[in-house]
Amino acid sequence: MASLLAHLMNAVFRLMPITDDTQKERAQNASRRPPRAPKGVSVERETLGGVPCEIVKKADNKGVVFYIHGGGFTTGSARERRALTFYLCDETGYDVIACDYRLAPEYKLPTAFEDCFAAYAAASAKYGALVIAGESAGGISAVMTAQRAIAQGIYVPAVLAFSPAAGIGMQLPSHKNNVKTDHMIKRDPSSKQLLDKICPPEYTDEFLVSPQISPIYGSFEGFPPLFLACSDTEVFYDDAKLLYEKARAAGVKCVLRIEKGVPHAFVVMPWLKEAKRTFAAAQKFLQTNVADRQI
Repeated sequence: MASLLAHLMNAVFRLMPITDDTQKERAQNASRRPPRAPKGVSVERETLGGVPCEIVKKADNKGVVFYIHGGGFTTGSARERRALTFYLCDETGYDVIACDYRLAPEYKLPTAFEDCFAAYAAASAKYGALVIAGESAGGISAVMTAQRAIAQGIYVPAVLAFSPAAGIGMQLPSHKNNVKTDHMIKRDPSSKQLLDKICPPEYTDEFLVSPQISPIYGSFEGFPPLFLACSDTEVFYDDAKLLYEKARAAGVKCVLRIEKGVPHAFVVMPWLKEAKRTFAAAQKFLQTNVADRQI
């Protein structure tokens, strides 16, 4: 059962109206003041692979996570994820590189995926092997980035995908069955209205099932240890299960953590006890399954 605070967050999201005005939503998000950095944690800006990034770091940390924010490929930023990146840096001991990939509808897919890979490849070359993590659209981007990195011979220690989509435009039962319980997304993520925002004009079915667009159709051979987490009430519930099954079938070390009744992408709210225990489980997963501790 979800915590009282998780129920409260669901109530807040339930009251928030759906908006299709991307510019208005971005302006509202940008107007919110980010949290203050914890003592000893600093934030710097750096361009990696031509992509602007935030570097969140602390002097005594021993690992680095490359983080990809969500937002349906149309909103979100590294700045807007500071509650999460500050928590990772201050509480779990990982510095964080968070990228600001280009967003739709100005830049259609696969631009976001290309930016994430370019930034990761440059960060990996500069800072060494980096765990890839992300939530929602960032979760699918994390899996996609890892697949592309592996194909190009870049070592990826592990992937953490929170509330990820498995593919773009997929028709899965939870996309419709959980609309009434997913108070953050509130609608079918595979609807044509949403796809038209993020996909090129006159996109085809072949485009949607391309491994360069939907990682579920890509290869999981040689994929690194994969930690998945989702809510049983979110629309991407079946996506997380499908990725888990595909990875396990390929022999990947993989776990799927399912929290009850929490909002979609609940890890962006690290004050929730469900988010804290998910991060603790992810950290234990890394300690158990990543041979190279210098991540």
